[in-house]
Amino acid sequence: MELTKRQEKRLNKVFNNPKQLRKWVDEVYSEMIERSTEKTEELILEYLDIYSIATAYTLNYVCGLGKKRLPEVMERIWNNVDSFRSGHLSLEDCISELKNAGIEFKSIVRNQERLKEINLDKKEKEKK
Repeated sequence: MELTKRQEKRLNKVFNNPKQLRKWVDEVYSEMIERSTEKTEELILEYLDIYSIATAYTLNYVCGLGKKRLPEVMERIWNNVDSFRSGHLSLEDCISELKNAGIEFKSIVRNQERLKEINLDKKEKEKK
């Protein structure tokens, strides 16, 4: 990382003042978190787009759904996504039903368990 002369002067002042150093480190850390959060959200949206397009293309190409049925099926898929978000559908129930249909999602189940662990860790840290 290259610094401008102004940044270099500020940095020199900061290192001579612990309070300013702490504030500067906090600002840099916050900016890093903000940037990584934005990038993560961009990547998630990109992959959701890719997944939606791949799903629609597969339904069209493999299953032969066309102008009439494909929009209807895609609308149902997006409604299910909204139902997951709102809590009307649970991943566990859907995974169980799909398992009965011969499709297993082991990685999703493991990821859900991991998400629960992460959320529990966050809640415990917030209590402290």
